[in-house]
Amino acid sequence: MKKILYVLNIAFFVSCGNTNSQVIEDVNAEKFHQLIEEGDGIIIDVRTTQEFSLGHIIDATNIDYYSKDFLDKLNLVRKDVPIYLYCRSGGRSSSAANKMEKLGFTKVYNMLGGIGSWKSVGHEIVKSKKGKISKQPKFTEAQLNEILSNNKVVLIDFNTQWCVPCKKMMPIIEEIQRENPNVKVIFIDADANKELVKRYQIQGVPVFIVFKNGEEVFRNVGVITKNDLLKEIH
Repeated sequence: MKKILYVLNIAFFVSCGNTNSQVIEDVNAEKFHQLIEEGDGIIIDVRTTQEFSLGHIIDATNIDYYSKDFLDKLNLVRKDVPIYLYCRSGGRSSSAANKMEKLGFTKVYNMLGGIGSWKSVGHEIVKSKKGKISKQPKFTEAQLNEILSNNKVVLIDFNTQWCVPCKKMMPIIEEIQRENPNVKVIFIDADANKELVKRYQIQGVPVFIVFKNGEEVFRNVGVITKNDLLKEIH
């Protein structure tokens, strides 16, 4: 009888743990750094905005684990690329990783020991700079339909204020806007335009959609070069 109970206990602990997860991988700070340097994914810091501003990993996107819209923001992050996840000491990032697995993320690397372990092995951190906050307008479906009807070529940039890849792409899209007056460029904040996000099935930002004569002819999720985007516009 004792042997049977022992076997059952082992089965219980194995089934309740994350040891069989193919999505989440806990790694130390050195491995985390190596993965970031060699990979092409998204770094997410789930600490509070105040913690983040005092020092964070370069190019990290800040999504506060305690914020009410935490899951909504996660749903706007690309799920098909590696995610490099960390917090202060590992607790919040571990919980966040479990949520991300349920949301359908394909690979999440969780840094053990958090930003503390990162600093202890001498890796660089940076402090946030206060940048200009863009006030993008909110669009109704009717307004967007009118724009699509009245312009031969339209480029829509779905983005968010907190998405680092979005911020990196913004100067490129603004440059295209200046250099191509015949192209109507629209910036849509995905956080503020949830109905349009649903309509156009946006599942990760940034997303760039090209319309010609009111019809979608091209879509790209994630970073894209200026030349590649111009090829689809012209």
